[in-house]
Amino acid sequence: MGEISTYQDLVEAIDRDGVEATVRANRKPPLHTRILRELYDLYLDQPHYLAFLAHYPLIPSDLAERIAQEADSEWTDIAIGLAQNPRSSQPTLNRYCGHPSTAVRLALAANPNLTPKECQALASDEHPFVRAKLATNPALPNPLQFTLADDTDPCVRSAVAIRKNLDLDVAIHLSNDADLSVRAAAIHNWAQDPELLHLWAESDERQNQALLMQRTQALEPALWETLRLSPHNSVRQHALERSNLEGPQMLWLAESDDTEDRIFLAEQVDLPSSIQRILAQDSSIKVRRRLASNTCIDASIALHIAASDDLSACKALAKNPAIQDDCIAQLCTHTDDTVALFVAYRDDLSEQHRDLLLNHRLSPTVAEHLAYQGIGYKQLGNDAAENLARAEAPSLRAFAA
Repeated sequence: MGEISTYQDLVEAIDRDGVEATVRANRKPPLHTRILRELYDLYLDQPHYLAFLAHYPLIPSDLAERIAQEADSEWTDIAIGLAQNPRSSQPTLNRYCGHPSTAVRLALAANPNLTPKECQALASDEHPFVRAKLATNPALPNPLQFTLADDTDPCVRSAVAIRKNLDLDVAIHLSNDADLSVRAAAIHNWAQDPELLHLWAESDERQNQALLMQRTQALEPALWETLRLSPHNSVRQHALERSNLEGPQMLWLAESDDTEDRIFLAEQVDLPSSIQRILAQDSSIKVRRRLASNTCIDASIALHIAASDDLSACKALAKNPAIQDDCIAQLCTHTDDTVALFVAYRDDLSEQHRDLLLNHRLSPTVAEHLAYQGIGYKQLGNDAAENLARAEAPSLRAFAA
């Protein structure tokens, strides 16, 4: 793109590259004022060239005012350019507050040169997007933060919440908003007084505590410590997962009245056997089942469960891939066929385990399932062989043979 030294050069550039590219290419160095005035005087009836002048951020203020007064009101693109142009005068900006086009008022609401008068007018604009755009404008007077924080539309309140200079009282107000998206905007974007973060952590309001933990900025250790004491198990557990559980915390969870706390604890790795012993005797089936499913379960605790009549825990234990041979053997002799069936489908059974399942159970159910698997076994006892030989299924009779 060549240097523009006359209005003819400028017309040629606009025709060739378009308004936006020509504006972008001629910010530095700025175009001479004479060229801009000549373009307006000669092409004032052609909106394509007036649009360039309206969008050019280095236009003389008096020329911007002339365009605003003389241009056809239906030329919306020109009005949009002037509404966001830093060289537009206050009378021009004030005039556009009542422009019939929402796009013009939206552009105006983003102009950082607005005075409190224009801000006041736009704060009551009929379109929520205009009010939302105004809410992010750094020129917004502080009292209007309070006004827009009570706007009926949540998109406006959310826009207020992300302001860098958000008033402390407004932030507290928005963090209690009925709309979760507004709360999230306030809590996720607060970057001023850190004491407010502590207020949210100590509030015992579950949603606010959860939103606090979702902040992209790292929380200080004191905040995590507060969140670990939350009355809400989902918050507590997430906070506890951020660090290694210590003995006192484990004991507190093991004795918690909240079943979800004890389930959470039963799923943890490297649980001391003393804690596992407490959980193995828990009143909740869910807790005992989670402990039995834990691949880090202590061998002695697992053997104790296998020898018990805790059917639900034994089923979970039978599916645990980490239990040892003696525990598997104990489960093979469990009185309930369902437990033994879970064992029968493990892929780590020894000859001893198959012997217990085939030859030492009163019911033929487990033996039949082993036979269906088609795994050869030479030590089939007489009783088991006779039961299978009388079966209707040919595969079972073949196994007995």
